[in-house]
Amino acid sequence: MEKLLFFSFLAGLCTFLGAVLLFIKRQWSQESLGIFLGLASGVMAAVVFFDMLPSALLGDWQGCSAGLLLGIVILGFFDHYLLQQLMAEKTMLSLGYLIMLGMALHDLPEGMAIAMGHEMKARTGVLIALAIGIHNIPEGMAIAAPLIIGGLGKLRIAFQLALIALLTPLGTILGLFLVNALPKLMSPLLGFASGIMLYLVIFHLWPQAGAKGEKNRRLGFITGVVVILLATFL
Repeated sequence: MEKLLFFSFLAGLCTFLGAVLLFIKRQWSQESLGIFLGLASGVMAAVVFFDMLPSALLGDWQGCSAGLLLGIVILGFFDHYLLQQLMAEKTMLSLGYLIMLGMALHDLPEGMAIAMGHEMKARTGVLIALAIGIHNIPEGMAIAAPLIIGGLGKLRIAFQLALIALLTPLGTILGLFLVNALPKLMSPLLGFASGIMLYLVIFHLWPQAGAKGEKNRRLGFITGVVVILLATFL
């Protein structure tokens, strides 16, 4: 469990790392960001379709399907309803805090996804943490950029993102508790985690990677899928 929490913590910390990289170097090439995001998309999609969903469907396909739908709906609600309601002032600072809130709402269920994957295979939990970590680096940049432009100090930004990073291991602890307390819910919880990951891929990572270049997105995605296939079948 300690090893899993360590990787979960590192995945959350990548949001902080993204901000630090932006402090050091303001401009990153579109090609690099596109490959990063495409790679995270490929890893997440492959883990869902080759590891998580097959196991969950074999255990309880109805519970898995319900959990999958619930994961997509809940994250969609946070993204498209709650955040829109909170977006009143469209200043750079408010935009930065809006993005930060969105990431915080994602980080807790992402941590749960790490725990769900680990309950199947220790390797799966680590791979999900890796994908989430890659995904969090450009997200940290996305949070920090408008806050810097809005005049917020770098130390304050770094402190706030360090707190956000703790939500991922917190979600992992919550996920492990749910699996151990309610083992019969394993298939629905795996479905729920899969829904969260697929939502992130379809509505966040894939479109954002495409904005950085179609070729880079495809290259990153294929690389991510190949890595997971090799790890699964070798």
